[in-house]
Order: sequence, then C-alpha cells, then structure tokens
Amino acid sequence: MKNLNNLLQLLLESEIEFVLIGGFAGVVHGSTQVTRDLDICAAVNPDGIKKLRELFKNLHPRHRMNPNYKPSFLDEPKELDNVRNIYLETDFGILDVISEVTGVGDYNRLKSQAVEIELFGQRCKVISIEDLIQSKEKMERHKDIMTARELRALLVLKK
Repeated sequence: MKNLNNLLQLLLESEIEFVLIGGFAGVVHGSTQVTRDLDICAAVNPDGIKKLRELFKNLHPRHRMNPNYKPSFLDEPKELDNVRNIYLETDFGILDVISEVTGVGDYNRLKSQAVEIELFGQRCKVISIEDLIQSKEKMERHKDIMTARELRALLVLKK
C-alpha cells in the first residue's frame, strides 16, 4: 500500500535534512491539487545517500526512471560522488530527492527561505510559497501552471 504520509513521517523522524517541495508542499500551503509522490530537496552527497539507504532498507527502494530496469537503490549507484537526483519507488510510495529546484536554486538556497511547520509531531522545512510558485512556473507544464495560479491566489489571500 502506498502511503505518502508514512513516507514523510519516516523522513521527519530521521537525521536526514531536507526541504519539502513539489505537490505535497503545495498542499501544505493550501493547494487543492492532488499529488501522487513525495518530493524533497536535499544535499545529495555520499553521506546523505548512505543515510537514505539505511532509512529505506526495509521499504524495497528501487530506481524508477527506466521501466525496464529498476535496480535496488541499496545496490545502485555504486559510485556516489556524482549523483544529483534520486527517483525511487518504495513500499510507501514514490520519493524524488532533488538537489536543485528549477528556477529557484539548490538545497542551501531553498533551506534559507523555507518555512518551518509541524507535521506528525516533527518540525518540517517546507519550500516557501513564493519559491514554490516560481518553480512551478518554470516547469511550464499545464498542471504546474494551474498550481502556480492557485498558489498566487492563496498568497494574495494571506496578505
């Protein structure tokens, strides 16, 4: 069973530092759009990859970008130095770990502007609504443009 809430809770209870981005972050900011995956921005480096592997070892994490070849994340990649993004399927659902958000910047940039909220009894850094709007507009996909419009309207209501 796919459960993004459990996936996020597991991440929040870990030592992995990240900023929640994507559709789930949009929902946190008030969007009504539905999301089917969990997106985070993190410093993707050998130490972080090892932590992710340890955290997900019981959730059968597999790379998901090639439908004909889905190796275990626990085994691949072997060389960890040049990894920038990780796209996984797990027993709890899909997780995308991104090192840089299009149109906004890398993990450190996002973290500096992130808002902090409480989720599942833990503190969670979430991409700012302004950064999320900017990233959605840069994606240029219809669903992202629609989400950006909705987030802009929510931003006006908050002011």
